[in-house]
Amino acid sequence: MNIVLIDEQLLLADALQSLLRLIPEVNAVDTYTDGKHFLTERSATPPDILVMELTLNGLNGLELLDACRSTLPREMKVIVLSTVTDVHTIKHTIRRGANGFLSKSTLFEEFKESIFQVGLGKQYIGRAIRDSLINSVFTEEEVVMHLSPREKEVLQKVCGGHTIKEIAYELKLSAHTVQYYHRSVMDKLKVRRTTDLIVYAMQHGLYIPEAR
Repeated sequence: MNIVLIDEQLLLADALQSLLRLIPEVNAVDTYTDGKHFLTERSATPPDILVMELTLNGLNGLELLDACRSTLPREMKVIVLSTVTDVHTIKHTIRRGANGFLSKSTLFEEFKESIFQVGLGKQYIGRAIRDSLINSVFTEEEVVMHLSPREKEVLQKVCGGHTIKEIAYELKLSAHTVQYYHRSVMDKLKVRRTTDLIVYAMQHGLYIPEAR
């Protein structure tokens, strides 16, 4: 298989490149420090697996992921190997097309395992971050079950930046009714301010901003 690494940490990229070249099944390993450079050079010949960091200068990781999924074949697998491992980022990245996600604290043996698993068409979440992701899923399900369909609609629109009047117009409800739903959601999620509500919703995967 052919692999490309995109990371600004040259020492890490060089070390991984050397280790990956020792694997018999790996034919070639190339490294890049810039997502735009990768897209320019490899759009015609994408690798089997792209391993990338999220924190990149210029074209950041999520923008690079979006570009890959919109312009390159879906057969190219993407593994995120990052220092950013909060639950919201993991969910957001997977929903945008990543096939695997690992922390940079991962041992090489597990990293190698993720390469083979993703290469076989499976998804892979690093062991170090699985527990927090699983706990988040249960928390999310518990919260969602306690929200009514109208409350979920209002939550999505509030997080999307709509005002109470705009939401009332779109849902054909009175502003008073929308205000009631808004307050009810805040009470159920135990937050006091709209900004806290939005942060909570994003952190727990209840609201995912649309990719631009």
